Amino acid sequence: MPITLDFTGKLVLVTGGGRGIGLAISKALAEYGKKIRAFKCEITKSSEVDALVEQVRKEYNREIDICVANAGISLWKDAHENTDEDFQSIFAVNTFGSYYLSRALIRSWLGLPVSVNSASDPIDIASMRNVDLKKQILFVSSISAHSLAGEWSHIGVAVNSVSPGYVSTDMIANPPDATASNWVKEWEKRTPVGRFATADEIGGFIATLLSDKMGGMGFMTGSDVVVDGGE
Repeated sequence: MPITLDFTGKLVLVTGGGRGIGLAISKALAEYGKKIRAFKCEITKSSEVDALVEQVRKEYNREIDICVANAGISLWKDAHENTDEDFQSIFAVNTFGSYYLSRALIRSWLGLPVSVNSASDPIDIASMRNVDLKKQILFVSSISAHSLAGEWSHIGVAVNSVSPGYVSTDMIANPPDATASNWVKEWEKRTPVGRFATADEIGGFIATLLSDKMGGMGFMTGSDVVVDGGE
């Protein structure tokens, strides 16, 4: 019997949903009945991330149930060639952007002001308890799901991550020069299955992982799921 994924009554936020893996995740969710709407947000600015969470909550008159922190960038350079500005831009999107988003969501779910300032009162989150995992944050990045799960699981938030291998997105399909093109060929050779993943494969897998039918709201938290073709 085929498995039918069910997202009935769930409000899902996907960052970086306009292309690549993020677009594939959005398409997969749409196939299971979710209506898709685009919002504009500069993920590297915490004020815009806070405003996005508030906007979604107000427009839908409810809390976000599931968040996929997918927005990310990479550069066609070896690490030793990256400038300070290169490193800062990568971390601003891939690390800080994901943290800003998860922080805003947690504060919203706890009924706190989304924005944090130096005058905010400290919150004893350890004294709060909700043993049922009702909300989800899934990182498609290098952020440590395990450490955040340790902080937030007891308030009903499952935190996991997916680590894809090489995925045939626009970036991979259109390398900027001959050197980058050679890198792509070498990466493909290293993948035991002999090819890159498609964005739709990763998007469909993530949608499956998030569904109640697959236990996404159950006992799984603090886990990193590697989908890399055996690399």
